[in-house]
Amino acid sequence: MTEVQESFENLIALAIEREEEAYDFYSTAAENAESQAAKKLLKELAQQEVGHKEKLQAALEEDVCGTFSCTLEEMKELSLGNYLKDVPLKPSSSPQEILIVAIKREEGAFQFYKSLSELTDNPSHKVVFETLAKEEQSHKRRLESMYDDAFQPWM
Repeated sequence: MTEVQESFENLIALAIEREEEAYDFYSTAAENAESQAAKKLLKELAQQEVGHKEKLQAALEEDVCGTFSCTLEEMKELSLGNYLKDVPLKPSSSPQEILIVAIKREEGAFQFYKSLSELTDNPSHKVVFETLAKEEQSHKRRLESMYDDAFQPWM
């Protein structure tokens, strides 16, 4: 395995961890949500994160890391790991802060998967990453809508 392939494998492993964390995050948020609509949305998002994890695991099993076309220097310039940086929450975080963190996490995941879709030469892997990017973007929009409804009702 080349250094580039190993770096991509590490990034995808980190993305799998982030999907697991997102599942836990949305599941906990659903338990604590006050409105039924919020509970339903958060449970849906949690289940979709499970699907994302499964897609990433399948891609790793199919040697997706061998399909990326860039040098180690180009990869470092892309700073793909920055998209997966964890945005911390405190136990005392307000519902508003929790939604803001969720929106930021979804934006980072969207940018990460979008970048991966542009880097792979394999058409089926490209579709997987494009699909993941679209789903993360959809999550972000749904969370933004929830945020607007809850904290900016005049909009």
